[in-house]
Amino acid sequence: MGSVSTGSEPSATARAHAPRPLIGLDLLRFGAACLVMLYHLACTAWLVPSSEAAALVGSPIPFPALLPVSAQGWVGVPMFFVISGYVIAYSASQASPSRFLTGRILRLVPGIWFCATVSFGLALLFFPETGGVLFERYIRTLILFPVPRWIDGVYWTLGIEIVFYGLVYLLLCLNRFDRLEPVILAVGVVSTLAWLLAAAAVWPDLDRIISTRIAKLILLTHGCHFALGVLLWSAVRRGLSGARLAGLAVCLTGALLQIRYDAGFVGASLGLDRSPAMAWLLYAVFMLLFCLSIRVNTALSDAFPGLGRRFRDLGLATYPLYLLHTFVGALTMRFLSAYGLPPATCLAGGFLTAVAASLLVSRWVEPPLRTGLGRALQAAGIRLRSRGLTPGALTR
Repeated sequence: MGSVSTGSEPSATARAHAPRPLIGLDLLRFGAACLVMLYHLACTAWLVPSSEAAALVGSPIPFPALLPVSAQGWVGVPMFFVISGYVIAYSASQASPSRFLTGRILRLVPGIWFCATVSFGLALLFFPETGGVLFERYIRTLILFPVPRWIDGVYWTLGIEIVFYGLVYLLLCLNRFDRLEPVILAVGVVSTLAWLLAAAAVWPDLDRIISTRIAKLILLTHGCHFALGVLLWSAVRRGLSGARLAGLAVCLTGALLQIRYDAGFVGASLGLDRSPAMAWLLYAVFMLLFCLSIRVNTALSDAFPGLGRRFRDLGLATYPLYLLHTFVGALTMRFLSAYGLPPATCLAGGFLTAVAASLLVSRWVEPPLRTGLGRALQAAGIRLRSRGLTPGALTR
């Protein structure tokens, strides 16, 4: 869920030298969020009684005709990781360590504060758990606790993103950002090797082991996806060399094997087809569109200078959409269903309400929260500098 924006207001000089908007990637990021939303609202909400979506919808609203796609909507998460690899490398290449760190905090934290609070309030009304249990999950969410449970299961990806951000930040601090490609490539190769060993069945239950929470947090599970994004960024910046093409092929192999495992796991859990064919197809189409969007981004932004801003609004709304869609979308479906509306109308209403809420949050709620947090970080940095505890990392 990366963003090119650093989260702070740019100066006139910075705006003059601002990077081009990534028009296609903003659309792809929004599309990936819609896939995840489809998975929760049109699949788990009626097939997984223990899920948050099922608890919120109440009486199941089945969508059997959508299952070939909706049951594979989780593949939107690996797509997010590829986009993060590209966008974070893109933005960090033009940032100091302090600007990168501050930008990540300002991008993540305000959305979590607001969206988790909304989810907590709704959970108190509609979840069967006690207030004490829900409050504990709420606090774990606010502090980005790395292991479950959170107020909403979708927060599981944020810890993984933060580990990737931390690796990029460390390279910036060491003044070795030029080593980002080989470092992330190494992460991707190790991830791919683990999935190759799991596919070869030389180590029983290896696929399950490398899908545990700790494996995810050390990027063993999804490192191949992040590496694809970084390698594509390097290819755009420095050209597609033979070594880089080989690295892309290796990491793509790991990505497809990781998706195969998830497809089998989800299929077994839902009692559906365990074939990865549809998930692979969705991921392949995404990768093709990803490469095409990079290729034509300059031409698009030059030909339609206002287009980037409009699509950027969708890109910025993706983060709150991801965090809110289960609660807002499922509850909308619940209320529409209570009025006797057909399932298709309930689902469409859930989608549209979640998207509208996310646009509202990204445009009117997050900016003032981000401004206030930015001032607090700046003030904290000044106080720390005055005490000689920091070289002014947060205020530069």
